[in-house]
Amino acid sequence: MKENSADNIKKGIVLVFAANFINLMISLVNGFILPKYLSVDTYAGIKTYQLYANYIGVLALGYSDGLYLKYGGKNISSIPNKEINISRSNLIVFQSIMMLIFAGIGFISKDYILMISSLTFIPVNIVSNFKNILQATGEFKAYSGIMNYTSILTFIGTMTLLFVFKIDNPYYYVSIMAIVSFIVWFLLERKLKKIYDFKLGFVVSFKNLIENIKSGIVLMLGNFSSILMTSIDRWFVKFLLTTTDFAYYSFVVSTENLIVVFINPIVTTMYNYICTKSDYTAIRKIKRMCLIFALFLVSSAFAIKFILEVYLNKYLASQYVLFLLFSTEILFMIFKGIYVNIYKARKQQNIYLKQLIIAIVFGCILNAIFYFVFHSIEGIALATLLSVIFWYIMCSFTVKEIKPDWKEILVLLISISVFIFSGFCLPSILGFFVYVAVILTLCMLFMKKDFFAMIKMATDMVKKKLHKS
Repeated sequence: MKENSADNIKKGIVLVFAANFINLMISLVNGFILPKYLSVDTYAGIKTYQLYANYIGVLALGYSDGLYLKYGGKNISSIPNKEINISRSNLIVFQSIMMLIFAGIGFISKDYILMISSLTFIPVNIVSNFKNILQATGEFKAYSGIMNYTSILTFIGTMTLLFVFKIDNPYYYVSIMAIVSFIVWFLLERKLKKIYDFKLGFVVSFKNLIENIKSGIVLMLGNFSSILMTSIDRWFVKFLLTTTDFAYYSFVVSTENLIVVFINPIVTTMYNYICTKSDYTAIRKIKRMCLIFALFLVSSAFAIKFILEVYLNKYLASQYVLFLLFSTEILFMIFKGIYVNIYKARKQQNIYLKQLIIAIVFGCILNAIFYFVFHSIEGIALATLLSVIFWYIMCSFTVKEIKPDWKEILVLLISISVFIFSGFCLPSILGFFVYVAVILTLCMLFMKKDFFAMIKMATDMVKKKLHKS
C-alpha cells in the first residue's frame, strides 16, 4: 500500500533535492568545461538551444498542467490505463502540429537550432506530462530518476563529443541533447510498463485535450510568465547584441543554478509553514532570515570570479554581468520563499500573475531603454536588476503585513552596493572578504537577533542530522 504520511513526503523532498543536487553538479561541470574547451560561437549555439528548450513546455498550452491538477493527491494505480493512453496520444498529435509549424519557421529563417529544437517537442512534452503525473501522485522516486536520466545522458554525450571526438560544432552538441530527449522518453515508457503495468497504446480524445487545456492554462501562464521574467534579458542579448555577448551572458546565467538548488528547498518548506501560520510577526522574522541567508549565499559569485581569473580567462569579461545578476538572487530568495508562497496560501495567484505581467512589461521597457543607452550586456543586466527591484517594491506594498522597515531597506541597499563594488573593483579573494565583513557588520548592527536565530536553526538541523546518522 502506498504511504501517505508526513515521513513519505519528507522522503520525497529528499529524493527530489538529491536529484536537483546531481543536476547541479553536472550543470556546473558542463558550465565550466564546455566554455573552456569550445569556441565562443559553439558555446553560444548550445545556450541558444537551451534557451529555446525553456519554452517547449509552454507549447502544450497547459495540457500537462491540467493533468497535474486533476491527479493531485491520487494514487497512480487508481488512474485508468485509458486515460494515460489518451494523454500520451493527444500530446503526440498536438505536438506534431507544433513541431511542423516551428520547423517551418526555422527552415524559412535558416535557424537550424530552432529546427532541431522543434524535433524534441513530442518527447519533451510527453516526458513532462508523465513527470507531472508522477509528481502529483507522489511517485517521487520515479520522478527523481527521470531528472537524473536527462542530466547524466546529456553529460556523457557532450563529454564524448568534446574529449573523444574533439568536435567544436554546435549542431553536434545540440543534436546529442535532442537524441537524449528521445532516449529518456523511451526509458520512461519502459518504466511505466514495467513498474506500474501500463499498457501504452494510441487513443485520441479532442474533448479531453480541450478540458485539460482549459483546466491548466492559468497555471501554465503563471509558469510561462515566471520563465519569461527570468529570461527576457537573454532574448534582448540574443537578438540585439553579438554572439560573443550572448555566450558571456549565458555563461553567467548557467552559474546561477548554484543559487537555485539552495532556494528550492526553502520554497518547498515555506509554503506549508505559511499555510499553517497566521502570525505575520513570525513570517517577518523568517523573511529576514531568508534575506540574511541570501546575502551570504550570493558570495559564491566571488568563487566563480576566481575561476574566471585563473581558469577561464576568455570569459573574464562577463564578471560585471555576474555580480549584477547575482544581486537579483537576493530578492528572488524573498520572492519565491515568502511572497509567492503567501499569494498561494491566500489563494491570490491572480494577484501574483498580474504583478508578474506588470514586472515583465516594465522589464521590457527598461531593457529597451538601457540597450539604446549602453549597447552592452552590462546595461541589460542592470535593467534586469532594476526590474527585479521594481517587482520587490510592488510585493512590499501588496503584502503590507511584512512590509520592510528602514533597517531591511538599509541593509539591502548597502549590501547590494558593496557586493557590486567588490565584484567590479576588487580581486576575487579580497572582494569576498570585504563583502562578507560588511554583511557581518550590518547583521550585528541591524539584524542581530535574526542572524543568531538563523545560525541556531542551521546548527540544530546539523545536530539532528548527525544524531540520526
